[in-house]
Amino acid sequence: MADDQSKIIIDEDWKEKVRREKEEVDKKTSEKPPQGTPASEEAQEQAMPDPTFSTLLNTLSMQAMIALGVIAPREAQQVYIDLDQAKFAIDLIIMLRDKTKGNLSPEEEGEITAAIADLQNVYVARVQQYQDHLMRNAGLGPDKLRNP
Repeated sequence: MADDQSKIIIDEDWKEKVRREKEEVDKKTSEKPPQGTPASEEAQEQAMPDPTFSTLLNTLSMQAMIALGVIAPREAQQVYIDLDQAKFAIDLIIMLRDKTKGNLSPEEEGEITAAIADLQNVYVARVQQYQDHLMRNAGLGPDKLRNP
């Protein structure tokens, strides 16, 4: 009986398998993902919002707000106003509203209507500021104008 208990069978294959698996994991973790891509699926899920109508609307609105100088782009030292780009972004949202008419929920309809109104108000204010700037540079400020 003593001989039976002293015999221990060790499967050496599992050690080699574990070593290979560890090397594969080490190799995968040491490889850097391409620049601009998240390192893991979890990071990717955190970085990107769900693709919803609101997300699309917010993306287009953000582009318009940046073009209107309301929001500064990341790492920007100065804010630039591009009225043509702002008008284009607003027109895209209007086209989206027109093309989706009858297919939006009441909440989505309200979101797009409010976004268009807000952006158009800011756009009009920026155009007025630009025209005032041109008038002052031409020497035609409010104090220089005469009533006939």
